[in-house]
Amino acid sequence: MRFFLITIITLFTGITGFSQEILTGMQTNPTVQAKFMELNLIKSADAGLDTIPVTLPFFDDFSANDVFPSKLRWIDHYAFENNQYPVFPVNIGVMTLDAINDSGNMYPAAVPGPDAFIADHLTSRFIRLDSIFTPLPRRITPADSVYLSFYYQPQGRGRAPQAADSLILQFLVSPAHDSITPVDTTHVPDLWRKMWYANGMSLDTFYLHNNRYFVHVMIPVTDPVFFKKKFRFQFFNYASLASSAEPSWQSNTDDWNLDNVYLNLGRNHYDTLYHELRFIYPPPSLLKRYQAMPYPQYCNDPTNEIRDTLDILMSNRDVVAHMSSYNYYLTNPAGSFTKTYSGGNFNILPFAAPPSPYVTYQKFAHPAFPFIIPVNSTDSAVFLIKHVVKDITPGSTMGDTMQAYQKFYNYFAYDDGTPEASYGLKPAGSQLAYRFKLNKSPDTLRAIRMYFNRTLSNASKQSFFLCVWNNNAGKPGDTIFSSLVVPYYADSLNKFITFHINPPLAITGTFYVGWIQTTDDNLSIGFDSYNNSQSEIFVNTSGTWNNSSYSGSLMIRPVVGKPIPVGIADIQTGQLKLSVYPNPCRGNTLHLLLPAPAGKQQLVDSFNITVCDLVGHVVLKSRFNSEIDVSMLANGIYFLEYRDPAEFHHGVAKFILSR
Repeated sequence: MRFFLITIITLFTGITGFSQEILTGMQTNPTVQAKFMELNLIKSADAGLDTIPVTLPFFDDFSANDVFPSKLRWIDHYAFENNQYPVFPVNIGVMTLDAINDSGNMYPAAVPGPDAFIADHLTSRFIRLDSIFTPLPRRITPADSVYLSFYYQPQGRGRAPQAADSLILQFLVSPAHDSITPVDTTHVPDLWRKMWYANGMSLDTFYLHNNRYFVHVMIPVTDPVFFKKKFRFQFFNYASLASSAEPSWQSNTDDWNLDNVYLNLGRNHYDTLYHELRFIYPPPSLLKRYQAMPYPQYCNDPTNEIRDTLDILMSNRDVVAHMSSYNYYLTNPAGSFTKTYSGGNFNILPFAAPPSPYVTYQKFAHPAFPFIIPVNSTDSAVFLIKHVVKDITPGSTMGDTMQAYQKFYNYFAYDDGTPEASYGLKPAGSQLAYRFKLNKSPDTLRAIRMYFNRTLSNASKQSFFLCVWNNNAGKPGDTIFSSLVVPYYADSLNKFITFHINPPLAITGTFYVGWIQTTDDNLSIGFDSYNNSQSEIFVNTSGTWNNSSYSGSLMIRPVVGKPIPVGIADIQTGQLKLSVYPNPCRGNTLHLLLPAPAGKQQLVDSFNITVCDLVGHVVLKSRFNSEIDVSMLANGIYFLEYRDPAEFHHGVAKFILSR
């Protein structure tokens, strides 16, 4: 097997030449898909909520992390509420506009670049901009100094919008209505006025221009036409994809992050700060290397796996300092284990105060973690950690709370489960290996879980070699497992596809999992830009293993330990029973043998066959048959794939023509 792989790699490298890593966006967002399905299963009692205008002030900091915008303030579900995409946000949570719709899929209007198309919308409910009702009812006029403000950031941890892309804010001039005459009825759509826009650029360029990661925008509302009972505003973005010459790279892109959208009267152009004490980023993992790891592996060396210090980012966005306390609390679900940390009290300076807008006080920003999570003989465990910062002034309600679960299941994970981008290699023959370390050795590798992002028309769905390597002086050594597989996409809450290793593989010490390309196409692996395991990712482009050039973590998780059940999203790598003979084939007829399960011959007869050459070009398609005519194919190496129309069954086999 190893000789065959080396031969394939040599052939691929000779054919395709230069190799490289590429990050792109995603065509689907599994978190949005899951929420969309959940809401579709719930009969909403708020269908007519938008007919009731909300009153001032209008404010949303998107800290709820509810995936979709709150129906208390917004009428659509296109933008994505999250805390993973922003870089140095105003506080935890932003609203991200991109090229994915409310069902978590690419917009139907998406076309290969460079033409831009209208993508996400974020539309407010109707707002009473005609009157206020406290302390006394009265009319609102332009003299009341009404401003709409917000923070925005292009790209964040996602993909940068191009120069031809843009983020736009518009105000509603008049709602849609029917114009009725004695002879006809005409529907008049919403009439909008563009009030602000920003052209696309990378986050690096944005920071270079503005010397900050989020820019604050103040829009005065002065035209009397807007001071009415049904005022509304809307953000939307233009997005564009890769060209049609590279279909496997056509994925989500053009990300924009919005934060702290605030509309109120009695404001001025310098009203840019907020009375809040907030955390900026989600809670960090309690582990030094991983986001999650198998509990028996942790228990064998807990001291070296647990962090001794946490990194917490918080800020005071008020104009005055606040004497505050910071604590965290660690517990297990049963409550039998509890630990508390106190950082004491500290006077947190305002956000704009030098030397940093964020808290740098050691006991708040980098609190010690002097605890060891308990060890025992169970297979799994989970612990809850809650962080609390608050103003200690009597009667003050200023403060913030965040929490997270530390998981110990049967897999290693450098990623947090949310992809901000897609990772791919090119051309054929490129190799990637991801390093993991056992504390309890030997152990058994049962499966490899991978998250694949969809691309437009599923163009990235190409076969590859799933591989495992042993260790050689800190880099991948010999190939100890290889199986030809095809990416699949999971649309359920379990976003990872599980490739079972059959038979299970004995592993020791440090091992590597990854793949070898068979085509130039992007496999579109989920990439977590928030957590950085760059030092554990190795790429081999020309016979030498080197670290990846991208900061982040791949969504690849080896599963070790006891046997695991096979789920819907599982692929049995060791049980693809398709036989191809003779191989090498020296004639013009190739024979296929795929024994059908009892009573399932009709299913096998429905399979479709696709044959690809080394660079991924489809050279033959047909229905499944025990004999296939290959007389039109030139000598060389080919990959034959079968799959049923519903795509529940599939397999790949290689064959060689040598006449």
